[in-house]
Amino acid sequence: MAETTPRYALLSVTDKTGIIELGYALKDLGYTLISYGSTADALKQAELKVLDLRELVKSPDVLEGRLGFMHPRILIGLTADRDKPGQMHELERRHAVPIDLVAVTFYPVAEIVGDAKLSQSEILEFIDLAGSTLLRAAARNFRHVIPLCDPDDYQPTIESLRQFGKLSVEKRQNLSAKAFHYTAYYDTTVAQYLGERWEKLPDELVIGLKKTVDLGYGENPQQQGALYTLSGARPWGINAAELIHGKPLTYNHYLDLEVAWELATEITESACVVVKHAVPVGAASSNKLSDAARLAFRCDPRGGFQGTAAVNRELDEDTAGIFAEQYVGCVAAPAFSHKAMLALKAKKDIRLVTLPSTLISAHELDLKAVAGGVLVQDKDTQPMAASGPRVVTKRTPHEMEMKSLRLAWHVAKHARTHAAIICKGSATLGIGSGQTSRLDSLRLALVKSQERHPILPAGEPMVLASDGALSAEHVQEAAAGGISAIMQPGGSSDDHDAIEAADAHNVAMLFAGVRHFRH
Repeated sequence: MAETTPRYALLSVTDKTGIIELGYALKDLGYTLISYGSTADALKQAELKVLDLRELVKSPDVLEGRLGFMHPRILIGLTADRDKPGQMHELERRHAVPIDLVAVTFYPVAEIVGDAKLSQSEILEFIDLAGSTLLRAAARNFRHVIPLCDPDDYQPTIESLRQFGKLSVEKRQNLSAKAFHYTAYYDTTVAQYLGERWEKLPDELVIGLKKTVDLGYGENPQQQGALYTLSGARPWGINAAELIHGKPLTYNHYLDLEVAWELATEITESACVVVKHAVPVGAASSNKLSDAARLAFRCDPRGGFQGTAAVNRELDEDTAGIFAEQYVGCVAAPAFSHKAMLALKAKKDIRLVTLPSTLISAHELDLKAVAGGVLVQDKDTQPMAASGPRVVTKRTPHEMEMKSLRLAWHVAKHARTHAAIICKGSATLGIGSGQTSRLDSLRLALVKSQERHPILPAGEPMVLASDGALSAEHVQEAAAGGISAIMQPGGSSDDHDAIEAADAHNVAMLFAGVRHFRH
């Protein structure tokens, strides 16, 4: 009778989900279980027989923990044919054990590096070198070893072994790829933690992402979509959005929330921002949040239809009353009062989202996928030159104009290039965004402000902010449309002519010293 070849499974997991069931299934299939530490304890408590590591390698000098599995007598991946005559006798002579299946999971390093209570030394102690090595060795030798790093793969693997007595090369290769992704994600999390600060973008840049939400589809129904979170990142901004009422958020809701929330939280007064297709539709600030909401929607009622709104204060009952009158699809706030929730829940097809305060990392990156690669840049977090805006005309803007210019400048920063933002008082009047010509954007903003606000109250001036430099032609067009003050980046060859045009029309103009292109 032919001798049955022994099979060995090495189990060492921090996530114990399904490990007992896996242990029993492997035992029934004739595997000998090898384990150590807390995994061995869990298996023994379930009355499973576990081979002791010291007994296995016939040596008392075994390193503690997973490092013990690095012993030369433990072979993770036997590249020779183990059933070849004489092969097993040679292994027995060397007291070597060929491992057929490895199940390894790591410490949740993404949670550990995000724990502000832990020091760097404590965090580094958690980095699992041996576990990563074990899993890599198994994944590299997937034709001879089954690598498992996800409890969801335990049952399908067992079913295949029961039914066919083996796992196909294709399935082994898929598990191998998954294991390398798992170890790469782990290493990337550590790299991101240690490399938070750099003077320039590195030559090799790795990004670890963890899926947070599966979406119904992407921008269009034929596209898949999901939200991923940067590994090890603290919950803040869009990755901390919590849906507290309504249907699941879509891909496009997240795009709109990004713009609406970042813009709203840049404004210090109580503010409301309405966004559609990731472009600001209206923005306003006021001492009362309800007034800000009313003014923001008044800017462009048609453009804000089924849009996304964000406020930077707890949403109260009065403000909820304004939203209840609008066709708004999603509302984001730091919190909602009880009465506001009752009022808004009665509205059909509305989504309510809470978001914490925005926290921008000094080295947060802006990524844009292109065919065959990714464009990478720092996040645009600098609102203007460190010295502040500089008056370049004979006339200095008065206090009311400055208040409007500050709001217009914030909105221009978050609109699409070319952007022209017209404000009056503490609210936008007309937004021109995403045009291929800056003059077209300016004219669009003027037309919107005149068509939708034909009768404007006297006493409050109209101002303009542009995300890019303006020429004399732009300034003349703005002055003809009733603009009394302008904020623009400056720094172009047209500056001198633009300043002369502004002085000729008694228009006050400031240079911010920073441009804010956004494509």
